[in-house]
Formats: sequence, structure tokens, C-alpha cells
Amino acid sequence: MKNKNHNLSFITRPKKNGDLSIYVKYQFGSANQKLIKADLVIPAKAWDNKKKEVKSRDEYKNYRIQFRKLATKRQELLDKLNTNEIEVNDAVNQLPLWYINDAEKTLEYYFTNEFLKGKPKGYGSDRYYTIFRQIEQAIIKANRQDLIPIKLYHFTTQKSLIVNSLLENQKKNTAIGYLEKVNTVLKEYDPAKYPDKYLTKNMDKDPVVRKRGVTNQELYQSISKITSYKRLEAFLFWMYSFCLRGLDGQDVTLVEDSMIVNDGVTLNDYLFQTEHYDEQIHIELSRKKTRAREFTILINAYPTLSIHQLLKQVIAINRPDEVNNEDELKLFKWDRITNKRKWDLYADFLQGRLTEMIGKSFKSTRHSFTASAERLRVPIDDQRTLIGNKSKSGSIAHYSPIDEVRHDIQHLAVLDQYQIIKIYVKLLQHIKKQPEFDIDPVRHIDQMLFGDKFTKHLNDTWSKVLDKMIEPDELMDYDLDANVFRGTL
Repeated sequence: MKNKNHNLSFITRPKKNGDLSIYVKYQFGSANQKLIKADLVIPAKAWDNKKKEVKSRDEYKNYRIQFRKLATKRQELLDKLNTNEIEVNDAVNQLPLWYINDAEKTLEYYFTNEFLKGKPKGYGSDRYYTIFRQIEQAIIKANRQDLIPIKLYHFTTQKSLIVNSLLENQKKNTAIGYLEKVNTVLKEYDPAKYPDKYLTKNMDKDPVVRKRGVTNQELYQSISKITSYKRLEAFLFWMYSFCLRGLDGQDVTLVEDSMIVNDGVTLNDYLFQTEHYDEQIHIELSRKKTRAREFTILINAYPTLSIHQLLKQVIAINRPDEVNNEDELKLFKWDRITNKRKWDLYADFLQGRLTEMIGKSFKSTRHSFTASAERLRVPIDDQRTLIGNKSKSGSIAHYSPIDEVRHDIQHLAVLDQYQIIKIYVKLLQHIKKQPEFDIDPVRHIDQMLFGDKFTKHLNDTWSKVLDKMIEPDELMDYDLDANVFRGTL
């Protein structure tokens, strides 16, 4: 009995304009035939019907190069089919010319070396790289490590797997947002194959429910629920994050002395336009979600340092082996980069304690901060900058001084509007009254300001304060010709 062999042969089909589309015909014995479109279109005169190949004339050189790629792949797959190394469906998926051209080109390689060319500086490539990592992690969780690193053609052959894996590992709106970003890259590579909504066809985002922060009244009332050092630690962490403009908890673990922008400063408290307490100290960092966007935060606006120092004091009680005694600003010996497992455990701890006390997690600090900023009519663009969602390129040395002053004044205004100083004083009073706490939480500046009834930094709206600060100086009565000041003493 004659052995059956797989067979792959080239055939052509005419198009309406007279050109020829190249197909590969698959046949195995008397089984049904398959026609696979090879995505190669050539002029009718370029085809050698006898040899079943593109003619070798110079005028058809580019078509022949593409055809030879097809011919090489055809023979490779034919050998694998006849030795049972590959299934027919896999062979069919690997035959089109687009697959052959994309076979070794990864999504990240194309993005870095081709897509970004011509894009403006600061395009936001870090955001894309983060998305690529998230997609790869989702694919690995789907036990398809063989698809890593992800290649361009995978978005054709494995489209459903990629989309579904991402949806299983991310919130729906987040996953759709990631796919839309990737679609912009794919579309630039091949708009015919990857049009708009190629990855998100028939997918709609869920309505966004605006997240509500914690009101100052809710935070104030929850102080009575602080009955242990563990709860006190979680409460202080929330307050510290709020004072840092709602900085995300995992980024709070990164704050350290090396981030201080000012040279040779001592960490002293800042009180607006108060003698001996008038030195502002900034730190410069990047949020985890927007690493390319550096932004600055006023670190010493009262009561930020008081909260920070009391927090470290409590951490030393609860976690004596973890508190950082070498770095004045850094809370722990670890952070979310050096020990992600530690951070995950700590995040669970915060989630549990804060939910018990205020009904929300530490992530509510950002929404609480922006809600207060909104009540103060801080412009949306400024709100985004304050919480690190938007910034100018370059370090603080290149920022507009007026921008920096405005953001600092808005920062102080939010602390005042939220009445964070009053809440902190109430917390200190609570700690001193509770027999569970055997610590002295009050610093000298806390005592002094309490006696002076200091409860807020600004005595007017932030916009009026800012206007006064940037009023032009009066012209000096100076005689340039005589090189003397005129007038009388």
C-alpha cells in the first residue's frame, strides 16, 4: 500500500485588477484540501506558470525575495508534517507571509526600535513597557510560557488567548485600556491587519464609579477606634500618606533621605511665613504607575514630620527588626522594590486595620486629597500634578519657580481645608489618655503650636495668598547716571 504524504503546493488566484494572489494548497491523500492565503500579491507577468514560482527577472526582484521566503517556509513545514513534528493546523497558521516576516520580531523590539522613532521626547514609553510586562505575566499565568517574549504575529494567531488572559488578571476597564494602548502600536505596524478596536472589538468599558475619599469628619471620629499599636500604626500611615499628597502606600516605602532636593538641610518643620520655620524641604520621586514622571512634594509642612516620627516610633514597637534607624526619612529597612513580598504582607495589614477603623483602605488617601483640592477649586491640571499624574519634564531645577510656589501653596491649602492639624492634635490627646499606649507622642513643636492655637498655615484662600507672593516688587528710586539711590532717609 502506498504511503500517504502531506503535500503543499503553490497556486495563484486572479484579482479584479489583474494581479495574482499567491496561495498554498494543502493536501493529504484524498482528504479535503485547504487553501492558505500567503498574503503575497504579484503582477500577472511575474508568475512562471510552468515552474510555479516568481520569475527571476530584475524587475520582479522584490517579489521574488518574498516568494523565496514562502518557499523556504513551505519546505520546512512540509518536512515537519511528514515526520509528524507538527500538526496541520499549526502548519497552516505559520504559512502566511506576514507570519514569516514577523516570526522573530517581538512587540517590544518593534516598539523600541521602530514605533518610537519620530515620537516626541517624553512620549511615555515607560507606560507601554509596564503594559507589556502585565500582558506577559497574564500569559505566563495561563501556562503559555512558550509565547514569551510575545511576538507581533501572536496578536493574530493567539489573539483570543492574550485578550482573555489579560481580562482574567486585570479589572475589565484596566485590561481594555492596556489593549487599546497595544492596538495603537500594532496599527502603526500594519493598519490593514490591526485596525482600530482590533483587540477590543465588541468590548465596552464598565461605567466608572467615582471613588469617594474619607472625609475629615470620618477620620476624626475613627480616632476612638484606635485601641492598639497595630491600629495606631495603620492610622498614622494613612495620615502620613495624606500629607504627602495622597502618595500611594508602596511609594511611601521608597521615601528616603537621598530624595531630598535641598542640599545640606536638617529636617525641620515648615510653617508658612513663620520666622525660624520658613525653610521648605522637597523630595523628588516618581509614582510607581508613572515612573517617567518625576514630581516634587513638600516633605516638611507641619504636621508631616510629627506624623512621620511618631509612625517610626510605633513601627519600632510593632516591628523592631524592620524599622530603619539609618535613614531619617525611610520607614523600613525594606521597600516595595527590594522586598515585594514584605510590601504585599504590609499592604494586607493596612487594608485590614484601616477597613476596621475608617471603612476604606490606605488607597483612599489620594481621593481624600483630591476631593479637598476640588473643594478649594484647584484646577484639574494642578490636581493631577499634585498627586503625580502629570508633571513637566526634567528635575525640579528646571521647573518654573511660579509653578513650584503655586503647588506648595495648594498643598498647604489642602492640609488646612482637611483640618489635618486639628485631627493630629486630637490623635495625640487620645494616645495620652489611653492606658494601652505607653509612649510620649508629643514633640516640642506640637506643644508650642498647641499653646499658640496654630491650626492652619494660610489665613486666606490659596489664590489670594499666591497673588500676594508673586506681586512685582516696587521699582527702586535709583539714578543710573549718578549711580546713587535718590530720596531721603
